[in-house]
Amino acid sequence: MLDWEKAISLHNMKNIGVIKTFTFTSLLLVFILQGIWLYRAYKETEAKLYLEINNEFGGAVEKELMTRFTQYNDVTLKNEPKAKTKNQDPYVLFDSGTSKLSNEDPSEDLSIAIQEYLFFEKEFLSIDSISAIFSELLLNKNIHGKFLINQINIKTGKILEATDETYQDSLKGAFYSDIIPVRMDKNEGVQVVLVSPYRAVFLQMIFILMLSILLILFVAYAIFYQMNSLLKEKHLRQLHTDFSHALTHDMATPLQTIAQVNNLLANEKLYNDPDKRTKYIDIARQQILNLQALTDRILTVARAEKSALEVNLSPVNLKEIILPLADKFKVQAKKPVEFEVSFSPEHINLQADATLLSNVVSNLIDNAVKYSGNTVKIAIRCEQKGTDVFIHVKDNGYGMSEKDQAKVFTMFERGKAVARKEAKGFGLGLGYVKSVVEAHGGAVSVFSKEGEGTEFVLFLPDSFETPTDSQFSI
Repeated sequence: MLDWEKAISLHNMKNIGVIKTFTFTSLLLVFILQGIWLYRAYKETEAKLYLEINNEFGGAVEKELMTRFTQYNDVTLKNEPKAKTKNQDPYVLFDSGTSKLSNEDPSEDLSIAIQEYLFFEKEFLSIDSISAIFSELLLNKNIHGKFLINQINIKTGKILEATDETYQDSLKGAFYSDIIPVRMDKNEGVQVVLVSPYRAVFLQMIFILMLSILLILFVAYAIFYQMNSLLKEKHLRQLHTDFSHALTHDMATPLQTIAQVNNLLANEKLYNDPDKRTKYIDIARQQILNLQALTDRILTVARAEKSALEVNLSPVNLKEIILPLADKFKVQAKKPVEFEVSFSPEHINLQADATLLSNVVSNLIDNAVKYSGNTVKIAIRCEQKGTDVFIHVKDNGYGMSEKDQAKVFTMFERGKAVARKEAKGFGLGLGYVKSVVEAHGGAVSVFSKEGEGTEFVLFLPDSFETPTDSQFSI
């Protein structure tokens, strides 16, 4: 990599690092602010709920008292009036006891006086009735939660009676309402206990919670989308750098060879030696052909990406494509290559672009050679099933992971190949294969396992009709 490329790469990495830091800091601040807002909303909802429970419970106690007092008066009117002592009359009790009561609300003082009066008349309060009334009041307020009501000794805290004994040993975190006295001496009172206040609070703020969750999901998605875009951009830059480096290297080698041959041809000694001159000219010609093949491949891929790949169909015999390629790679490869070629039936003819199909098979063989060990074994199996043709190209090479298989047909992607110095290339070959096969109306598949080789399967429908330029699309 050139110095300027390294500088650009380091600059881009630094920028991405700054963006990541800023993004995660912003996300953290959003979560902190959202947490503070939710906490304050919870506390406000909790205070409002507790106030409503106290108010509704006071109303339930008052309603139970008035119901009991009314029923007692109705029964008294039907029977012979009882003699009432001055101390038993609730209004007398109220007048005589006001100065001793600490409540500033006279109506509350009167309620306690009536409770005292009914107590003397053996008409005791019913916490079950209070519970039923209180439950109805909560439903009207759309407040849900398990609660119980205790009648307690205010001074000692001892529970005298309870609507439900089940939860008495598991009331950690429960909400205890204000105690409402029910005797003149304020030794006894009633209290409601909300067993699970958190559930009730959260139900009250369900709309706020839903909005908060939606906001968090939206922010998280935005952050994920942004980071994913940054990573893709970084990956594309890396692919561009790798491609530029590989292209520069592969073009530099033949150009240097051609330049050296040109200098040698200027030598008078070589000029007078026809055999050597012919040999070097052939070397230069071969390097020119290599350059031409390289540029043709790049241009073909570029045209394919722009949906301008031209397919000239004609009758093709697979043997005339496969066998010459096998002979060519046996000679050209820098390591031993063994081919096993089979055709079923013996002669397979199909409609295809001979040049493009030859390039496709050549690319697959070239990959098999590059991504294999010191000895290469390649099995090419061609089958015709009905009007469809299948070409299997299997090697004993390094194989690929499932991760690399998922992106093997993507342009410029080379997976673990970049770690192998002997396997040079641009990552264009398999992308080119896919483009050409699909242009023929077919498909390509890969089956591989690391350390056990790779098999590519080409499917080519013989019934494929020649497309017009307007019909064809990659």
